[in-house]
Amino acid sequence: MSEDSYKILGFDVGGTKISAVIGNSQGRIIRKLEKPTSKNLGQERLAEQLRDMGWKAMQSAGIKSVESIGIIFAGLIDQASRTVINSPNIPGMRRFPVGKILEEEFGVRSVLENDATGATIAERLFGSGRFVDNFVYITLSTGIGGGFFSGGKLVRGAHGLAGEFGHMVIMANGPICGCGRRGCLEAIAGGKGIARRATESLKGIRESEILSSVPINRIDAKVIFDAMEKGDMFSRLIVEETVYYLAVGIVNIASILDPELVIIGGGLTNSGQKFIDLIKRGVREEFKNMKRPMKIVKAIPHVSDLASISLPIFFSKQDF
Repeated sequence: MSEDSYKILGFDVGGTKISAVIGNSQGRIIRKLEKPTSKNLGQERLAEQLRDMGWKAMQSAGIKSVESIGIIFAGLIDQASRTVINSPNIPGMRRFPVGKILEEEFGVRSVLENDATGATIAERLFGSGRFVDNFVYITLSTGIGGGFFSGGKLVRGAHGLAGEFGHMVIMANGPICGCGRRGCLEAIAGGKGIARRATESLKGIRESEILSSVPINRIDAKVIFDAMEKGDMFSRLIVEETVYYLAVGIVNIASILDPELVIIGGGLTNSGQKFIDLIKRGVREEFKNMKRPMKIVKAIPHVSDLASISLPIFFSKQDF
């Protein structure tokens, strides 16, 4: 079977959107379907939606079967049983056997991974991590997660949970995170955390020419980044605070793992290169006397789409 004919059905289940893609082992995305995530679907209805999206993606691609399935999920997963342990940003997902459900539906083997670990693998196969043995991937989206390679090997940890960078506490007694702890990086600098910090300052909202005209329940990270680009000073303050917290987190990670490269992806990076440049500057300042030659780059385009199809490719070559 040629590489081009090896078709993979990929699913990305995140806190903001759910997508189904058809791709091949060369990393080419052939078809994609996407829907907003409904936070109250429950396991049965979510499984039904994934089945339906999978068949529709295959129909759109003009194929009747695939060779394997890759699933990335926002949350804690058990790779061996292809089960979601829990998802802080999607209620009702405790012990969700999504891999087995989709295997029964489509008749092929599945691989399940945390979404950030999946993106880390995609960067290793197709992105900036191809020729780098020690790198960290960080995703900045609704939540914050990541993964890393050390010595050319994916590090998963004793329970497959390595890389949960978003649940590193950086503010003692800070806001409650979806994981139940206080002051996690995710709760402060993830998409929801950014919106919360902005809307908690009613004075700042009222004095902002742009945000004062937006219903408070519509203010999210994208609105804030867009307002900053238009010169809104309050939004710029929120973004600069976010950059500081992210810089603290990245320097903490670098102090432990000492990577050559940090790759930053996720929905928040859609605001453009300016945000990445602000993070680079913040990290340089936060390193203080611990500076080192570590590069920071933006993730490859569509890394979340590549993540799901990367899983079967990568793990077919690994002893896991």
